[in-house]
Amino acid sequence: MGTGDELVLVAIEPGKRRLHGGERLRFAVRAAELADLAAQGRIRVGERRIAVLDPERVEDRRLNNVLHSLGTTSPAPSLKEWLRATPRSLAHEYLSRLEDRKAVRVRRWRDRGGRTHHDILFVDVERRRKVLAGLDQGVGDDVLAALVEASGLASVAYPGLRGRAARRRLAARAEAGALTPALTEAARAADEETAAIVSRGVEALSRRLFAELSDIYGDLTTGGHGLAHDFDLGGWSSGDLGGHHGGGDHGGGGHHGGGDGSGGW
Repeated sequence: MGTGDELVLVAIEPGKRRLHGGERLRFAVRAAELADLAAQGRIRVGERRIAVLDPERVEDRRLNNVLHSLGTTSPAPSLKEWLRATPRSLAHEYLSRLEDRKAVRVRRWRDRGGRTHHDILFVDVERRRKVLAGLDQGVGDDVLAALVEASGLASVAYPGLRGRAARRRLAARAEAGALTPALTEAARAADEETAAIVSRGVEALSRRLFAELSDIYGDLTTGGHGLAHDFDLGGWSSGDLGGHHGGGDHGGGGHHGGGDGSGGW
């Protein structure tokens, strides 16, 4: 699973039948896609623009569509522009990805107004527990830790008094932005110099994503910067998901709605 998949899995509290994180979740998932592409050396998130370094296909079809969109957008978008153009249906697209992996089971239904609702009937608790254990033990992706913290999912990941210590560790880890041993070792295996570049780059990206998401989340309560028109504050329901996307990770048919990750670019 990619960082976006793990983030959405964390946002599903077993027994609650819905995604947590509200409007914040979709922006965080969009950020996770950038982090995964950056970690693979496919993009560089510069101070002004997102640059595509290697346009060759990646294994994950969803990320491949995002990479293609970034490479064909002119002018190249800034980090702020890319995040603020996040499709409203993005979190539900990742919910469908988890369904394909048998990690969740979802019942979809439409109300009289034509809005699609998603009831999460089952979540693979063991798979989710492994993701949370990795976060708490410092084994998982540190970008994921930053995104969980930034999107307000810490109490969903580690609820109640029993989760207080884990929430504190998560907050400290997200703020520190230290790289995981796994990522550092993978980079070092390729080249020592590249390892140092990748390490600095991903750490800096983690901090920038946290900062940009904080700005966007601030706008959720003020409706500023032109974001209000794209909000659905009534909960995690949307209209026809297929209306937002074309080809996408799951193709054009079925309940997944596809998507090219372009978000209007």
